[in-house]
Amino acid sequence: MTHRVVSTGIQQESVRKFHATLPDPNGRHLWVFTGMWQVKNPAAERQNFDYESLLTVEGPGCFWCEQVWRRDIGAHCPGDPFEERVTP
Repeated sequence: MTHRVVSTGIQQESVRKFHATLPDPNGRHLWVFTGMWQVKNPAAERQNFDYESLLTVEGPGCFWCEQVWRRDIGAHCPGDPFEERVTP
């Protein structure tokens, strides 16, 4: 399965091992933090997502519209939650 990084267009082959059921947006932002970990052996059966391999944590930002959170941002989200975010 190929996943697309939305803001960059980068294609990355990966196997989705788990995913969350996202809430119904009802036109509202879905604020998230994202983290990035160093992976020393991508072929390993188990990955280690610990503090030593954590590279960065970013956010909060909206999952739907990709805006960075600000105090003055409104509750209405201009993002399209039904936009295709995973390319086959």
